[in-house]
Amino acid sequence: MQQPVIRTAAVVVGPFVDDAGAPWRGEVTVTSSTPRVWAATGAVVAPRPVPVGLADDGTATLDLPVTDQPGFTDGAGRALTGWTYTVAVALDGAPYARHTFALPSRVTADGPVRLVVLPDAGSVAVPGAAAPAAAPGPAGAAAPGQVPVPGLSPVQSHAPVPGPGPAPGVRPVWPALTPPPGARPGPARVQDRALSRRETFRAGAVALGAAALTGWAASPVAAAPTARAAAAPGPEPVVPALTGAVTLAQVIEEDVTIGSVEKPRTLRIKSSGAGGSERSPDLYDSTGRIVLESYQPHFKWYGESIRVQLKDPRAKGMLAYQAHWPTPHYAGGDFSGRAVHPTDPITIAWIGAHFLDNDDPTQLRNNLRHGHLNFEVPDSRGDLQTRFEIKLIDTTTGKIGTDRSAIRTNLADFEHQVGAAGEQLRIVGNDTRHKDLAFSLEHGAKQPRWVLRAAAGGAQLQFRRYAPGAVHVDSPLQLDPGDGRVLVGGDEGSAGGLVVRRRDGVALSVQTLLPGGHGILVSGPAGDPTARVIEGDATGDAIRRFVVQVDGTIAWGDGAAERDTLLYRRGPNQLGTDGGVFLRDSGVPDAAPTGGVLFVQDGALKYRGSAGTVTTLAAA
Repeated sequence: MQQPVIRTAAVVVGPFVDDAGAPWRGEVTVTSSTPRVWAATGAVVAPRPVPVGLADDGTATLDLPVTDQPGFTDGAGRALTGWTYTVAVALDGAPYARHTFALPSRVTADGPVRLVVLPDAGSVAVPGAAAPAAAPGPAGAAAPGQVPVPGLSPVQSHAPVPGPGPAPGVRPVWPALTPPPGARPGPARVQDRALSRRETFRAGAVALGAAALTGWAASPVAAAPTARAAAAPGPEPVVPALTGAVTLAQVIEEDVTIGSVEKPRTLRIKSSGAGGSERSPDLYDSTGRIVLESYQPHFKWYGESIRVQLKDPRAKGMLAYQAHWPTPHYAGGDFSGRAVHPTDPITIAWIGAHFLDNDDPTQLRNNLRHGHLNFEVPDSRGDLQTRFEIKLIDTTTGKIGTDRSAIRTNLADFEHQVGAAGEQLRIVGNDTRHKDLAFSLEHGAKQPRWVLRAAAGGAQLQFRRYAPGAVHVDSPLQLDPGDGRVLVGGDEGSAGGLVVRRRDGVALSVQTLLPGGHGILVSGPAGDPTARVIEGDATGDAIRRFVVQVDGTIAWGDGAAERDTLLYRRGPNQLGTDGGVFLRDSGVPDAAPTGGVLFVQDGALKYRGSAGTVTTLAAA
């Protein structure tokens, strides 16, 4: 059977007086050693420093939960007992002493406990704040009438310090368990009221931080007003017993749950199972939703509605999307390695930011893989993999902050879907700036290999090549936007020419669409008739065996030595060669309309004029 309330005990610290017997002004701060969950309600009792000022008599009274009582767990269902408290004393604003102690039931059974804190050691005296001093016993043993407390090293016993002190039997309220905001003074009786929904959420938030609601409702002050009145004369304070208050692990209006024993820091906002309502999905919006309103403009970095603070450089603050896999559509599920699938929700998307590598943040190469806002989805095994990331670090040094952030994909194909609207993938900017698409080894401008550039001004499209070290060599291919010409060879002819390779058919075909159109135009430097229009060779030739020069000269060779056969313009209306002309033996050709035909027949050189007469010029 779970214990219904948290048992507490009054701990009186001090009094602290000076040599003349006057009480000091000061403050006592108490902190517990560990968070814990009160299993009966799921309330998280989280440690935080609780400062208490010294009273006029130099004492401070704390009402603290007993440290060995059953009913607390570690949040995973395991019983938790034996935590400790640490008290720090400051006198007149200066640190004086600290002491760590336990508060077991055997010490607190008979009433308030006196804690004497000295700069070099400390102990808890016997129950009863006004107990008389006892004679010292053997070394290391408690004095008669006193009980040693675990956690004190060494164990020492002290009678109460002479001087002003609290009235015997007084049991003040634990200062952290004050009534919630809104409690008003009234008659000396217990008031019953229900909290509004807003107050309930506020109370839940307080409980998450310090278990204030649970501590107040469970404290002896709220639980036993009659006994308290008998112990302390005077008017009874108002004690709001918050009937109707919703503590942790309870449901608010059947749709909101704050905390649970397993997940004490969880806020759950439910949605109806039908996706709309049980009556009709068109009648009610059942989506679990948090709406954060803001009238705050962006001012001094304010204005955000959600602020995720990563308290550790390896911490992650992620938004997780989980789904119960649709078994009717994917029988057995797609993730063969997940035994729980599809009965438990599977994370299907993970979005968030983090900085350092979780496994080994001492290695820069590890950290360079992180330091990003990233979007993750599972692979075929169900393991989450980053697919899109925006770097928040410098990709060379790993330091946070970069003037040019890297936006990357990983294990992903980037697809631009084009629909009926004719959507475009664009690189835009004013006409004074280049628009570059770079193919690089690394992020930034350090290691480009090729850059496709729409140049500023005339917007000439260039294929630019780079040597290691980001050194621009030339632009071997350029497209002129004015006349549409394609320029091959780079700036000032510094690049190689156009190479066309084929296995069959025509390698290069040019069709002229206008009368007198040009198929190929080759212009050479002025005064250099040897500039070549066409060259040809056979694989393995040492020298080009066929050349056509821009002045019309045609030269042939065998590919091993210089070309020795030429055909060229000798003068007006004259064709010349530096060697002989070979005419293959043929029959008598048809007469030409004008002029004549020179031919060889049966080894004789003959001529036929336009009248058809055949004349033998040289016998065989």
